[in-house]
Amino acid sequence: MAKANYLIRVIHKGREKDYFDFWRRHTAINAAGEPLTADIVGFEVMQSGNDVDEAIASVRRKHAGLQIDTQSIRIDETG
Repeated sequence: MAKANYLIRVIHKGREKDYFDFWRRHTAINAAGEPLTADIVGFEVMQSGNDVDEAIASVRRKHAGLQIDTQSIRIDETG
């Protein structure tokens, strides 16, 4: 079985609230008045794996201490 590529969002440390406000509540500005963008609140990693759990585990090892948004994982169908 071929490995799939997964797009996994990783949240910048200290930006957890901003991340969920930006992506789930579609908030453009945080409580401090700072404009929010996808790059400010986190980043996306493409990770191959036999399944989604394997891909998540790899990303967790590479970015230890950072939170992953497991509800936003997508399969990359471009390759």
